[in-house]
Amino acid sequence: MNRPAPSPFLAVPHSEWIESNDLAFAIYDRYPVTPGHSLVVPHRQVATWWDATREEQRAIFELVDLVRTRLQVERAAKAFNVGFNAGALAGQTVAHTHVHVIPRYEGDVPDPRGGIRWVVPSKANYLVARSPHTANSVLLSGGDDRLLRKLRGLFADRRFDRVDLVVSFVMRSGVEALADAFESARQRGARIRVLTTDYLGVTEVAALARLLDWSEDAPDRLAVRVFQSGATSFHPKSYVFWGSQDGEAQGIVGSSNLSRSGLSAGIEWNLVVDAVDDLVRQFETLWSDARSVPLTHAWLDGYRPRSRAAIESREFMVVRETLEEVVPHLVQREALEALERARSRGTRAGLVVMATGLGKTFVAAFDSRHFQRVLFVAHRAEILRQSRDSFRRVRPEADLGLFNAEERMPTAEVVFASVQTLVRRLDEFAPDAFDYVVVDEFHHAAAASYRRIIDHFQPRFLLGLTATPERMDGQALLALCGDEDAPLFECNLVDGIRRELLCPFEYFGVHDSVDFSPIPWRNGKFDSDALTKAVETRERADHALREWRARAQKRTLAFCCTVSHADFMARHFISAGVRAVAVHSETTSAPRAESIERLKAGELDVVFSVDVFNEGLDVPSVDTILMLRPSESPVVFLQQLGRGLRRDQPGKVLRVVDFIGNHRSFFLKPRTLLSLGATSMPSVAATLKAIESGEFGLPPGCSVDYELDLVDVFRRLVRMGAHDELEEWCREQLAETGSRPSADQAFHANFDPGAMRRKQSAGGLVRLPNADRPTWRWGRGRSVLEPGGVGCASSVRRFPQSA
Repeated sequence: MNRPAPSPFLAVPHSEWIESNDLAFAIYDRYPVTPGHSLVVPHRQVATWWDATREEQRAIFELVDLVRTRLQVERAAKAFNVGFNAGALAGQTVAHTHVHVIPRYEGDVPDPRGGIRWVVPSKANYLVARSPHTANSVLLSGGDDRLLRKLRGLFADRRFDRVDLVVSFVMRSGVEALADAFESARQRGARIRVLTTDYLGVTEVAALARLLDWSEDAPDRLAVRVFQSGATSFHPKSYVFWGSQDGEAQGIVGSSNLSRSGLSAGIEWNLVVDAVDDLVRQFETLWSDARSVPLTHAWLDGYRPRSRAAIESREFMVVRETLEEVVPHLVQREALEALERARSRGTRAGLVVMATGLGKTFVAAFDSRHFQRVLFVAHRAEILRQSRDSFRRVRPEADLGLFNAEERMPTAEVVFASVQTLVRRLDEFAPDAFDYVVVDEFHHAAAASYRRIIDHFQPRFLLGLTATPERMDGQALLALCGDEDAPLFECNLVDGIRRELLCPFEYFGVHDSVDFSPIPWRNGKFDSDALTKAVETRERADHALREWRARAQKRTLAFCCTVSHADFMARHFISAGVRAVAVHSETTSAPRAESIERLKAGELDVVFSVDVFNEGLDVPSVDTILMLRPSESPVVFLQQLGRGLRRDQPGKVLRVVDFIGNHRSFFLKPRTLLSLGATSMPSVAATLKAIESGEFGLPPGCSVDYELDLVDVFRRLVRMGAHDELEEWCREQLAETGSRPSADQAFHANFDPGAMRRKQSAGGLVRLPNADRPTWRWGRGRSVLEPGGVGCASSVRRFPQSA
């Protein structure tokens, strides 16, 4: 008996499949009629629809439904044409049925009735449908944002992996209007080239500086050149989008420069065309012209005085488009005043504590204007880039440079340096190289790498920034940041809520269906592979979906364990009709900037993420947080909570749905919540009492509610912490660090101080204070060692020697 031939579509790599089941799979059409045009095909070769089995037909239309939902979510498709090909046409080598799912959009074709199409085999042995190119053109007149909306759509269109822009001048207002569009295109892998000119000095320094920032972030995705015109006039305005593989293209040519007036407000005429070959050729000619030079920091330094002179000259007048000035809000002004007062009394270093959402980076940007050379230090590239963008808004024409593994601009006016790179290259900087040093996310500063940096530099002022001063290892952060015995300024999460700067929250603890007890726990974390396997189940995903539907509001940010878990959850929610995407650092991610904009606009319900939104990244308009992962530190937990606390509308209340499992690490979450309204980290007993009573001492409008059976889970966790788990944890710490953990560390790892004393029988694994050694105490945001416990302030909670 002959076996059925496999589908010729199986030549498509599995990585390109967008949906699949046991009998069929879906891929994107290589020659789409509209963006997102997909094909659904059976695994075996089937000549016609009527030759497919009933099971295959059902499997195909199951995927049609999934693809339709996906296109509604990812591409905001308004309608669909669905049809199948059956049999072979002239020129085809094989007959193989497949179903077309064609999304439709307003104005996607001149005549919405459609037309005849035929199937041709591709070089890769795909069977794909091709639509003929047309030379249609549309006129976009100005004054109604039509051009801006059109350009944003083209930047996001996955058909186009090449974008070429040539304009006679660039204004900061135009660059900011398309900032998210540029980011979306770069994230999906498009290569963008921007060509402008120094003609008459009209192009703004701030606009070029912003483009230079982006090109440094991804030099393989964005290149910028400047045509040095001399006496030659330079007036082209063209925006060309094209596909390097399949020839799909669209261009806009007309009168609009890259400015707010040109894109949206002014009266401009621009023609949208499909025939772009001449535009591409002419662009290449200008791009390779000897007068077109790459935009660099050195070139921009030379252009600054020429641009300033041109602005002041009366030889050429141009309307300057001013963006709304960024000014500090009330809390930021209070922080800036506190810094000024500290410096006036001779203080050379200090810590500013501001909750997520209150704009602590802007405080540093505003304060930095008092100093000539500035160093901004952080541990993640994304924090550095967003911090640079915040500084750019405050100091639009400043020379801002990165100093990390990819880019090194050590001579910039403001240097944004990664800890990892800077600590390896400290000898390249004199101790007095910077007047002002900012250490962001200062709760990391007790690490050896941070200490080396802090000890090396001798600035006029050192500023530490953090939203979460508590540290798992109890290091004294204030001791690293000068002689002050308290932060120079503090507006924590509770203060922010009470002052109505942040919104209140309703927290719901949900009993997780996952059994965490068999998942290996190493070095303070769950084994990633085992954790992913445990949480990627239909049972848990259904549980999450039910809780989300019962509790969620309009815009949800969900935190997952791994990239695989985020993708899994997005697929599961999409299959249930929820508009969802996964955003992370891998190639399967949805475009980050575009996804956040769509969430804000109400076009998405849920964005599943891993860690990219933990620190330093703004996620506006989020009103629901879904926590589907353990949090091994209070810092991460509060950062994720803080993503939704921005008060962007009156009466907003954040809703948090948190999955709590049967492992002692989950006890960290209620302890952290209880600590928000306290002056010290609460004990295990106090935390358990708060869980039982629901009283967490939070501001009005806030609430904490745990499912009833979770109270029993927490009681068991406390009992476990008092016995075998403490000994196991002590041995883990000893193996990892080579030294016994302190009572401080054990306390922060959610173990009862009483259990620490009793566990002295565990081979002396826990270092406890006695009469001959310093007494351990816990203060506001820090732990310190004090000889004999003398001088304990009233705000400090003392633990007895027996603890």
